Amino acid sequence: MNEKKKSSPLQILSNLDWYFAVVLLVALLVITAVGVLRRYIMRTPFIWLEEVQGLLFMWITFIGGSAAFRKGSHVSVEILVDSLPKKVGAVIERFDVLLQLIILGYVASQAFAYYMQLVNTNKVTSLLRIPFKYAYIVIPVGAVLMIISMLWGSYMRFVKGVNLKGGDEE
Repeated sequence: MNEKKKSSPLQILSNLDWYFAVVLLVALLVITAVGVLRRYIMRTPFIWLEEVQGLLFMWITFIGGSAAFRKGSHVSVEILVDSLPKKVGAVIERFDVLLQLIILGYVASQAFAYYMQLVNTNKVTSLLRIPFKYAYIVIPVGAVLMIISMLWGSYMRFVKGVNLKGGDEE
């Protein structure tokens, strides 16, 4: 008989970014559906909808990106690595992790610089007047979360030998 795995507080906490991204995605879907109905049935569109959709999409991308790194869910083309001998493939996979770390480090540094510009200018969004420093905080935070998640996923994969791409069979 198949027993369900119990979720420990640590598992819930480690997947907090995943849950948050799912909640944001559901909110995006709901407001988009309501917006479409309101625009085409009632003929009175929400003028703020596009701004909120853009912000939600940005938050989903950066928060969900960290969960995808941790779970090994990013799209990858593995045909070349799989066709090579195992030792060569392992070296290439580790080089790939190093390259990802360099790129994410660069993204994080640029994200912090951009965020500091937003803090110093006190700009706000055009319709809802949300300060950009609150709306765009997700860019540097998400970049750092992606680095942490990528390192954790790499540790689990290379040191612990856990197949993160195995779906439910973890």
